[in-house]
Amino acid sequence: MHISSFPSNQAVDAPERGEAALPGSPPVPLTERSLALLAFARIFFGLLWFQQLAWKMPPTFSGLHSYVQREAYYTFVPGYSALLSNVFLTHFLLLGAFVWSAELLVALSLIFGIFTRLGALLAVVLSIQLYVGLAFAPGEWYWTYGMLVLLALMFVAVPAGRRLGLDALLAPRLHAAGITDLGLISRLLHAGLRLMGKGMIG
Repeated sequence: MHISSFPSNQAVDAPERGEAALPGSPPVPLTERSLALLAFARIFFGLLWFQQLAWKMPPTFSGLHSYVQREAYYTFVPGYSALLSNVFLTHFLLLGAFVWSAELLVALSLIFGIFTRLGALLAVVLSIQLYVGLAFAPGEWYWTYGMLVLLALMFVAVPAGRRLGLDALLAPRLHAAGITDLGLISRLLHAGLRLMGKGMIG
């Protein structure tokens, strides 16, 4: 989806290659004010992720351990408890390093608006994992983790990094190379699935 500004202080979404609009449906107009509000929401969302790094700092990631234990105990997905207990808690430092690095990438992507949709997709994965593990744990509110997932999905759907973000500079170069950000996400997902398939076969 390409966002362009007009002197009338309006912006129009035009379909990109690989992002065809529904037949007969007009593009949805977004004003500059709407785009700016999305950008501020994106930055605030990124700051929330950044804030959560403080209580599980390397090299021990100690604050994270009790939360993973809670997820293993209260998850509602069959088999997830065994995965956490036998794999992630057994190799906790590796898990801690991965989670901390992933959340840092999400925070930087959203705050600075760089590869925003990729950062938001990573946020979706992390948020789903939190929902699966903690949504129904005592003292937790399931809608908190549900909203995390929905907010991240919103920033996958909308190119919010093209206002007050570095994606505004990257998008024209990607378009010139025939690459859309959703197309890039699709290619990465296909590559990941291919690698997983090879690993399962091997």
